[in-house]
Amino acid sequence: MLKVDKVRKKQATFFYIVDYLWSGFATLGVTAVFIALWQWGSNSLGDFLLPPPLSVFERSLELLSGFTANQLDISLQRAIVGVGSSLLLGLTTGLIAGYFKTSMAILKPLITVLLATPPIIWVVMALFWFGFGDASVLFTIIIIVTPLTFAGAAVGISTINKQSEELFDAYKLGRWKKIRYLYIPHLTGYVISGISIAVASGMRVVVMAELLGANNGVGAQIADARTMLDTGTVMAYVILVIVLVSLFEYLIIKPLEILFMPWKR
Repeated sequence: MLKVDKVRKKQATFFYIVDYLWSGFATLGVTAVFIALWQWGSNSLGDFLLPPPLSVFERSLELLSGFTANQLDISLQRAIVGVGSSLLLGLTTGLIAGYFKTSMAILKPLITVLLATPPIIWVVMALFWFGFGDASVLFTIIIIVTPLTFAGAAVGISTINKQSEELFDAYKLGRWKKIRYLYIPHLTGYVISGISIAVASGMRVVVMAELLGANNGVGAQIADARTMLDTGTVMAYVILVIVLVSLFEYLIIKPLEILFMPWKR
């Protein structure tokens, strides 16, 4: 990071991204401390209750090398379809509800009910309605993740400065310029934050829904490992899910913030 008189010097976007990637070493330091505590806990509790990090990482690599055989691709496909549908539905309805007060009055009670309902209830209901399989998992993802993205979009559109809107109207700048220079910059942060929340929550819901409502995928594999008392395999799948979400946050969400939200640099 370059500074002149203790003020950060303006740089090309590329250098901001490189600076961010370099800052990831701090995260690696925290991770190293966590792994050390994990190893200490394994030595104290035993390999059965808490397998050592090295064996879990090796098992994770084995699972990753057999990506299709270990049904990782099935869970990833479900996550992409479910989270993508949730984002599209949640952001669209959220923008409409935030802009039109009548729509908000109609949709808000429904969203409140969805947010207040425990996720496990939707998993059970999905089993009754759709049985085991893709439909049950996708329904659970959409019904749980959509309200989260809806809330962010609705708050974003409803907090736009009314005086700024009146200024655009007074100078007759047109709807396109209002969208480009007012709505999009204001909503960018809410949309990126909604994507981050949707991906993290979606992966968690995928595993939970597969664990209880599917006969394939990561969740089903974890259920089988639990039956066999294979703690190492369970933790290996958990590590893969955590790494996937972390990489998405680190390599996609944060660079998007640097590119489209320069005030956060």
